[in-house]
Amino acid sequence: MDKYDYMILDVIHTYKQQHGTLIRLGEIEILFWKRIESESSISLSQAHVGERLANLYVTDHIQNKHGYSLTRKGREALSFAPSELLSVAS
Repeated sequence: MDKYDYMILDVIHTYKQQHGTLIRLGEIEILFWKRIESESSISLSQAHVGERLANLYVTDHIQNKHGYSLTRKGREALSFAPSELLSVAS
């Protein structure tokens, strides 16, 4: 996992905390791109949101049941994320 994967996990987690509901794909993309635009050191060509969501789903970090949420594995990965990666994601 790299900083973009952690950023997606953080977007999903933060949305759930703030709104108390599951996040839809369109909202993930909007929030993800807003974070990328605010971070000048991130390369847009490396982002590939859809591919990253698919990989996180396949590796059981997220689930999609009428909206995306983190699995236990995803919450654990986010909690153990290196601090320098989370500072980019915030």
